[in-house]
Amino acid sequence: MKKLYTAALLLIGGLIFSQVGINSIDPKATLDIAAKNATGTITDTDGILIPHVDRERAQNMAAVETSTMIYVNDISTGTNSGKAIRIDEAGFYYFDGIVWQKLDLNNHSYSLGDIQYSARATDHDGWYLLDGRPVVNLPANAQSAAANLGLTGNLFDAVDKTLKAKSTTESIGTVGGNTSFTISQSNLPNIALAGTASVTINSAGSHAHGPDKGTGFLITGLPGGGYGGGSAGSWGGTGVATTTASAGGHTHTLSQAVAIPLGGSNQPIDNRSAYLALNTFIYLGE
Repeated sequence: MKKLYTAALLLIGGLIFSQVGINSIDPKATLDIAAKNATGTITDTDGILIPHVDRERAQNMAAVETSTMIYVNDISTGTNSGKAIRIDEAGFYYFDGIVWQKLDLNNHSYSLGDIQYSARATDHDGWYLLDGRPVVNLPANAQSAAANLGLTGNLFDAVDKTLKAKSTTESIGTVGGNTSFTISQSNLPNIALAGTASVTINSAGSHAHGPDKGTGFLITGLPGGGYGGGSAGSWGGTGVATTTASAGGHTHTLSQAVAIPLGGSNQPIDNRSAYLALNTFIYLGE
């Protein structure tokens, strides 16, 4: 009865003065609530108690007015979808006309699935280390958030990896690339290397060239033709042999494949630029 009487007084006051004061005879706004005991050691509670609902209830409210405020006390019900897409932890929420938005008293603006680097080594404040662990090892609310992001088996494993924007043919979480690579012959430029080579020619060792008229040519006798006459260069002639063949001085032509060692040891090349090592985290809600 007392509650009905109080409500009636508030309604009448609102109709007459267009401003309502609770514990105030001089309201300064449409609704002005003053503490019953603003100072002192009295233990009575002053304040406004916002309605408490679970996520499922918030998700199914129809025709919610913009700026409506609630306190979500249980997120084990309902899902992160529809009006409740942003409800991922217990706390105050207000309706923005489309979804329930978190009233973030820490001025954070995180959304499920956000990624950040950190010097911290373990999970913290709704951020979970991307170390490839099974999703079932996470708290219930984080499991639900991970499932909404398509993570039903394991978290992404970002250990010793950098991040890149996905291509049109890749899926979120695709892993590729290597930290090092090895150059093969097909990777080398098509150029001729200039240099010198030391070549040994197989031969019969020290040798002589024979005359081009046989082995019976006389190199002694009378000048002008003795012992049958003739001249140098004829069989039976006399004279002095000054050449061993008609070509005289000459060169030998060699054709041989030459292997030029480059002196390498096939060590792989580090494929990374200079870096600072940090841990990678994903936000799954507190």
